Amino acid sequence: VEINPPGLELPSLEELKSKAVGVRRVEISEINREGDRVEVRGTIVHVFQRRPVFDVCPNCGRGLAGVESELVCDGCGKTVSPEHRAVVSFLCDDGAGNIRVTLFGKAAEDVLGMNAEEIFQKLKESPDPTRLYEEANLIGREVMVRGVVKHDRFTELLELRGFEVETPRPVDEAQRLLEEIKGLETRVEGE
Repeated sequence: VEINPPGLELPSLEELKSKAVGVRRVEISEINREGDRVEVRGTIVHVFQRRPVFDVCPNCGRGLAGVESELVCDGCGKTVSPEHRAVVSFLCDDGAGNIRVTLFGKAAEDVLGMNAEEIFQKLKESPDPTRLYEEANLIGREVMVRGVVKHDRFTELLELRGFEVETPRPVDEAQRLLEEIKGLETRVEGE
């Protein structure tokens, strides 16, 4: 594998995001099939008070059980010092419906406003995650989440496993609406 080969120019992150295959903006009420890659825009109306960090094997990424400083990973069979990963789960409502959203890793860190190690340290000081969630001020926050629709076997409901989250930017949203209106005008003229 040649890293950054000379003469090869990669597109910017913004270009890659805009060309993400299969991610389409939908209303939450339109979500009805597992495996769809969608983007939703809504408001966080409830945060599930689960522990916002968990331990993984630094070698294979598999989740580890326990809170010891060294654990044996079932995946690779090695004794490892666990790495911390952030996780947050909330209910997102767009006025047409609501859906449980679960974010892991960087996406969870982005919405909480701190990295996994900072979250871990805060939980060492105060094990109850309620205070951490209150400090993150999530309730009422408007978000755009891109993710994959999954069926939760425990709740028997569809949920969104987000791989990216951001705050909607008014200029971008206005531009998107203008493009949508222009598309409608073109279809009306063509009829």
